[in-house]
Amino acid sequence: MFVVSDLMEQKENSTQKFFYGWVITGLVSLNLAMAYGAQYSFGVLFPSLIEEFKWNRQSLSGAFSLYTFMYSVLGVLLGRWTDRFGPRIILFFGSAFLGMGIGLISLVNAPWHLYLVYGLLASWGMSATYITANPIIVKWFIAQRGLAVGLAQSGLGIGIIIIPPITGALIAALGWRPTCVILGASVFIVLCTTSFFLIGYPEKIGLMPDGRQKIRSGKSSSTARSEEVYEAIYKEVNWSVAEAIHTKSFWVLTALFFSSWLFVFLPLVHLVIFAMDIGLSRESALISLSILGGSSTLGRLIMGYISDRIGRKRALAVNFGLQVFTWFWIMGATTSWMLFLFAVIFGFSYGGVSAIFPAIIGDYFGRLKAASVIGAIFTLAGTAAAIGPLAGGGIYDLTRSYKLAFLCGALTNLLALTLLAFSKPPVKK
Repeated sequence: MFVVSDLMEQKENSTQKFFYGWVITGLVSLNLAMAYGAQYSFGVLFPSLIEEFKWNRQSLSGAFSLYTFMYSVLGVLLGRWTDRFGPRIILFFGSAFLGMGIGLISLVNAPWHLYLVYGLLASWGMSATYITANPIIVKWFIAQRGLAVGLAQSGLGIGIIIIPPITGALIAALGWRPTCVILGASVFIVLCTTSFFLIGYPEKIGLMPDGRQKIRSGKSSSTARSEEVYEAIYKEVNWSVAEAIHTKSFWVLTALFFSSWLFVFLPLVHLVIFAMDIGLSRESALISLSILGGSSTLGRLIMGYISDRIGRKRALAVNFGLQVFTWFWIMGATTSWMLFLFAVIFGFSYGGVSAIFPAIIGDYFGRLKAASVIGAIFTLAGTAAAIGPLAGGGIYDLTRSYKLAFLCGALTNLLALTLLAFSKPPVKK
C-alpha cells in the first residue's frame, strides 16, 4: 500500500510539470498544422500554374516529387542533428528554409525555378519540421505514446482543413503569386516562434516519460521503492541507428511503410484536378481536400489512442485494409458524394498510419536515439512518397486517366499488409 500511496503523492506533486508534456504536444501540433497545411496547398496552386504556364502534369508533379524525395532523404541527417543539438536550433533554421521556399514560388517563370525553390529549398524546412516533431513526442511519452502522437499529429489534419481553403480564397482574391508570399511568411512566423519553446526530452526538466517526476536520492525507503517501480515500468532497451539497421525488424518496418507510402501523396497533388476532370466543381474539389484533412485528424486521434489498447500491428492492419478499399473505390468515383466518401476513409486511414509510424519505432527501438532511427526509416521509406505524384501525372499524360495509378495504390497497400505479418520487435543480445 505504501508504494501505491507514494506513487499517488508523486503524481499529485508532478501535476504542474506533467502539463509540460501536453504543452509540447500542442506546440508540435501547431507546427505540423502550418507546415502540412502549406504543403497540401500545393494541390490548390496546381490548376493556377497549369493555366498560366501550360506545363504538363508530370513536369509540375515532378517538383512536388523532388520536394518529397528531398525532405525524406534529409531525415537521416536532421534526425542525428536533432538528437545531438536538440530540436530548437534545427526547427529555427528549418522555419527559414520552408518559409522562403514557399514564398519564392511567387517568382517562378519556368519549371526549373519551381524545382529549385520548392523541391530543394522548402524541402529542408519541411524535413526539419517533421523530424523535430514526432521524436519529441516519442521521448516524452511511453504509456500514452499512441494518444500523444495522435494528438500532436491532429494538428496536421486541422491544417489541411483550414489552410488550403484559405489559400484558394486568397488566390481568387489576390492571385497565386501574392498568395505564396503570404503563405510563406505565415509559415516562417509560426515555426520560428514555437522553436524557442520546444524541450527535447523530459529529463531536461527533471521528469520521466508520461510526466513522472524523478525521485532524488536520500528519500525514504518507501519513496526509493516507488522509484524502483517507476524504473521497472519505464525501463527500455535503446538502439542506435548502427545497431537498428542490423535487425530484421528495421528492414521489415522500412519495407512496409515504403509500400504504403508509394502512392499516398497522389491525392494531395492530383485530387483537386481529378475532381474537375470528372465534371465536379472546383468548390467540391476543395471541399473534398478539406474533408480528407479533417478525417485524417480523426484517424490520428482515434487510431493513435486505439493502438495503445490493441497494439500497433493490429491498428496498422486496420488502416492498410482501409487504404486498399479506398483506392478501389475512387476508381469508380463519378459524383461528389463518392469523392467525399473516398476523402473520409482515405484521410482516416492515412492519418492512422502516420500516427502509428513514430510510435511503433519508439516501441521497437526505444527513446534514446528516437530522432535518428525515425529519421533513418523515414529517409528510406519516405522517399517512396515522391514516386506517387510523379507516376500519377505520367500515367495520366499517357492514358488520360488516373485509374492505373489508383490500382497501383491498392496493390502496394496489399503488399504492406502482407509485410506487417512478419514485423516484430527486435531482441538485443
